[in-house]
Amino acid sequence: MSKPAVDYGAVFDATPTPYLVLTPDLVIVGMNRAREAVTGTRREDIVGRPVFEVFPDNPGDPAATGVRNLRASLERVLATKAPDPMPVQKYDLLDPTTGDFVERWWSPVNVPVLDEDGEVALLLHRVTDVTEWMQVRSGRQLEVVPSLDEADSDLYARSQDLHAAWMQASSDLENFRTAMQSQRVIGQAVGLLMARRGLDAQQAFAVLATQSQHTNVKLREVAAEHVARHGRPD
Repeated sequence: MSKPAVDYGAVFDATPTPYLVLTPDLVIVGMNRAREAVTGTRREDIVGRPVFEVFPDNPGDPAATGVRNLRASLERVLATKAPDPMPVQKYDLLDPTTGDFVERWWSPVNVPVLDEDGEVALLLHRVTDVTEWMQVRSGRQLEVVPSLDEADSDLYARSQDLHAAWMQASSDLENFRTAMQSQRVIGQAVGLLMARRGLDAQQAFAVLATQSQHTNVKLREVAAEHVARHGRPD
């Protein structure tokens, strides 16, 4: 009996942990539903855009280090071709409904996805939202509640278990390569349309989506056709 085919794209999208997929030049080419939910962004609004344009530092926080620290981690991954776990990081998010930045804390890990030649083809950015935990810790400075020590220890132990499980699974990230290639091709097609037609990222993505709907052809196949016809961007 043949083994059933695994749709790694569907697996990636259903994963409850938030993931963002970047090119080596730090342009967003994919994200899963969990990332959309935790950041309040839609993939069609951000694919094809530089990551730090979409997720800038909070301009109201002069001590913000999110952009600097994440960039440094991603550059380490590109240089070493190895996963780079980051310390807990304060990285505020823009609330799209209010236009205000909201305090957020994350436990990030950045992982390379290698091509057949062993070069970094994509970067996988995974985060765990630890805002509540950090705010509870901060609250202790104002009021000492003994029961919180127990809760904190439990949260920390579970976060360590989660981190250990992730690092074990990261050695098998090749399973995601098919799904990541699909996201990469869409990002390349968006870039080509932007360059050839003078469109912004949203307009270029809309062209691909409209063609996909009108021809009843999957979006990744439409994107691959554009890349094959007009060549890969520099």
